[in-house]
Amino acid sequence: MRFSVILIILICLGLNNLSFAQSPAQNETKYKAAVSDIKQGRYNVALEKLAPLTNASVQAPYSAYAHYYYGLATYNLKRYRESKQMLLQLVSRYPAWNKINDAYYLLGADHLATEQYKEGLGFLQRIKDSSYNKDIQGLKQHYFGEITDLAKLKEIQKQFPDDRDIAIELIQFIERSPTSTKTDDMQADQLIAQFKVSSKEKNSTTADGPQKSIPKRANQWEKGYLNVSVMLPFRLDEFSSSKRRSNQFAYDYYLGLVQAKQQLETEGVKVNLWAYDVSNDDKSMKAIAGNADFQQSDLVIGPLYPGTFDVAARYVAGADMFMLNPLSTDANLLTHGNNMFLAHPSIPFQVQKAAEWMRTVAPGPSVAIYYGNNAKDSVMAFAYANEVKARGGKVIEMLKIISEREWLEGKVSSFATVKPSHVALFASDGNAGSALIEVLNARTLTTVPVVANSASFNLQQSRLGKYGSRLYLIETDYVDREKEKVREFQKAYWTQTNTFPSSYSYQGYDQLLFFGRMLSKYKDGLKKGLEMRKYDDDYLLSGFDFTKSRENQISPLLKYSGTKWVPVR
Repeated sequence: MRFSVILIILICLGLNNLSFAQSPAQNETKYKAAVSDIKQGRYNVALEKLAPLTNASVQAPYSAYAHYYYGLATYNLKRYRESKQMLLQLVSRYPAWNKINDAYYLLGADHLATEQYKEGLGFLQRIKDSSYNKDIQGLKQHYFGEITDLAKLKEIQKQFPDDRDIAIELIQFIERSPTSTKTDDMQADQLIAQFKVSSKEKNSTTADGPQKSIPKRANQWEKGYLNVSVMLPFRLDEFSSSKRRSNQFAYDYYLGLVQAKQQLETEGVKVNLWAYDVSNDDKSMKAIAGNADFQQSDLVIGPLYPGTFDVAARYVAGADMFMLNPLSTDANLLTHGNNMFLAHPSIPFQVQKAAEWMRTVAPGPSVAIYYGNNAKDSVMAFAYANEVKARGGKVIEMLKIISEREWLEGKVSSFATVKPSHVALFASDGNAGSALIEVLNARTLTTVPVVANSASFNLQQSRLGKYGSRLYLIETDYVDREKEKVREFQKAYWTQTNTFPSSYSYQGYDQLLFFGRMLSKYKDGLKKGLEMRKYDDDYLLSGFDFTKSRENQISPLLKYSGTKWVPVR
């Protein structure tokens, strides 16, 4: 398997602000130049500058880093023996170095590369920080996945019978090899049972190589600015200014980010926005993850698609940065790491809040649920049904619908004997809501409360106020156009873009404004800062609530006040 060269991040040590009484000024200059060389892949040039800085007589704040970078440069040049010697010197001279796990990781890579498996695994076992787990797994997948001799791999697994990653590599080898015997198949089955290997793990692809290549950046949060990488499907290869793009939302969202960047600058928070055109090509995402600029991100927004999100999340999970999915409602994304956040409440949370509220306004047990043909429609509908049942309620009708009045007239129950205490609708067709309510009215159910996702109505055409207090909407991005801040934003947006903002523009503005403020204030203590309180003031939409979860649990419910829609608190 072709080995991917590890790219390096420039670690900003803030050296200009320190005094080095024991180190000549030219040593400092050499060190900084060497780091720049490594960043650009000029490893041999960097080694010439780093070599004298690893002498025991040189004592400076960057001494341990100089050893590490020397070991990293020689590793990339495949001079593994030299890399080992320098890293062992580092561990001996600086045993209390706060980045010592990175040295152990690279020592593990050096030894695995030279087939010294016992020593390599031994160094990896010294790492007790769980944030390295995925990187260690990827490292072992890379080196053991390169083995093409089944007998050799079986012998290695025999030497390390408790190593789960090696066992999985052997299982994969046996299952994909056309020369595997029945005995081999039996061994694979035994290993699957022993380690409880899932089908997903069996079918996973071999990692491209080590993911963790650098220590976390020193003084990252004191550099005076924030680096934000934005990974959206801009589809620049299809760009045309003559027509509205199918992915217009990505441009609208980004323009919202630009507005937030300008506002943050007035508050003393400088933000660098780096835009990447990312769709669902995992190879392109792997290339970006190896990009030195990307690796200096403080916040990553996106990607949106599963293939590229997984690649980016694997990198971010082990790095000193945070990741925000701007649109998803899938809470499973948060399992990738403790530094992942969702800008929207998940579907389970949305339906939970809806079921709680409907129990207060419609306390009866019987509920009728209708949903459209979109996958999200059915997910919300069945999640809502489970919430109702969990609260002691009863679903008396659950029906997938077509948004046509005539069809609904023939399919929706007449409810002659048992009437629903409330109706729930989850549809992506904006015509569904009005059509269903008209059918309910024809069934003399004119006062039965209805809860629906806002996509069920065409908000631009439907006069929802006519449904009065009986209708409640699930809407995560409600824009109160009477709000003064919204009017100011619309004016500024029009001035700069000559267009009106879409809902994605508001989202981009709020999300960067919020996370920019929070990162500037709390830095790497972001999570604790988010847990302190709910932030529902000073934003265009409904605000942010991360007090109990890494998904934004701001209430998604709206009710009609008589003149306009307002959030249910």
